[in-house]
Amino acid sequence: MDSVKKRAVIAAGGEISVDLALSFISPDCFLIAADRGLLFFEEHEIRPDLVVGDFDSVPQEQARKYLETHPDIEVRAYSWEKDYTDLEIAAVAAADLGYREIILLGATGTRLDHVVGALQTLSLLLDRGCRGYLIDPCNRVTMHDESFTIPRETQWGTYVSFFAWGGDVSGLTLKGFHFPMENGTLTSSGTLAISNQIEETEAQVCFDSGRLLAVESKDRPQVQSR
Repeated sequence: MDSVKKRAVIAAGGEISVDLALSFISPDCFLIAADRGLLFFEEHEIRPDLVVGDFDSVPQEQARKYLETHPDIEVRAYSWEKDYTDLEIAAVAAADLGYREIILLGATGTRLDHVVGALQTLSLLLDRGCRGYLIDPCNRVTMHDESFTIPRETQWGTYVSFFAWGGDVSGLTLKGFHFPMENGTLTSSGTLAISNQIEETEAQVCFDSGRLLAVESKDRPQVQSR
């Protein structure tokens, strides 16, 4: 791990909001292009530190020319007949390099299978002692295995929803929310904890066991028709 760089930012092949992505990219970030994410870096003249993937969604000639003109960029190429997604490979690479805060951009889009895979990757990162943040303009998603707080002034959007991941979450207590909970159980079926809202300066999320997926979200702004 580069001691100067504090976190890793991965650009994947889904939809990437340019303004949002650029707000997370700074000199203190280790940048990883996961397959088609390379096109984002190329378009905006940003040099990634690492490129991974099978390159099945990047025009081969374009990728070849770019990497030939940047021979100092590390490239890890894989066969398309592999067991893991390019995003997971990138996330594991970041964790193995020692980064404990990992931002996932371009991890949402039209492919729901890849979205679920991205959520599984958040869980995998938690197994490795890392905090993954799956972020798009309307959502910030994190995975937790211990209690945490959400300051109202820094929450992402309007709503906060919770889901049990991989089994029940027991002893769940929610304080500072419009819909509080005291020592409840959240199971992996149903919609009990969707669309809550923070009403105090800081919301507290406490639980005894399990793995909790937290989704901070807001509605997409409506485009006014003329």
